[in-house]
Amino acid sequence: MSTERNEEEAYFKALEIEQRRKLREKLERAAKELAEKQAIAESVKTDDLSLAERIKALGFSGDTARVFDLLPLIHVAWADGTIQKNERAAILGVLEHRGIPAGSEAFTMVESLLEERPSDEYMGQSLAVLRELLAQGSIGRGAAIVELCQQVATSAGGFLGLGSKVSDEERQLIDRIANALGDDANDAFRQQLD
Repeated sequence: MSTERNEEEAYFKALEIEQRRKLREKLERAAKELAEKQAIAESVKTDDLSLAERIKALGFSGDTARVFDLLPLIHVAWADGTIQKNERAAILGVLEHRGIPAGSEAFTMVESLLEERPSDEYMGQSLAVLRELLAQGSIGRGAAIVELCQQVATSAGGFLGLGSKVSDEERQLIDRIANALGDDANDAFRQQLD
């Protein structure tokens, strides 16, 4: 009888040890996930962890979140269906200006988005999150993004240097981005039209 009892005690002890191990793993995963959200929040300069979680859901990490606000530039570059050499150079120039080195995760993410067009759904979701992010941040950030969008659009120039430097598709998309990003972005877009 004593052997059965010892086996039973050993079995339940092993179960308890396994439950505690699983609990520790769960706590470690939660801490890691929180650290990832905090890294994203720090990169995009917000204290809102739920917003950081949404940015993470769009495929960004702490390092790549540094380029989250540049998604509208990528969408503008794709407005006519192809990325022009000068549009690509303009966007990569923004990365260089921000001190984001070639080969970094953030740089590679932008390059991959320049290779294949993001979906309209992705654009819509990213603009919605970016609008919330800009609403709690510094005034003028939306305007700066719209100005960068305009620079990307004008970088390709018109056909053989003639005509409007910004295509109708690009202009409509910048208008949509400006509307999505709020009043200061909208004001910046309207000023550029004048």
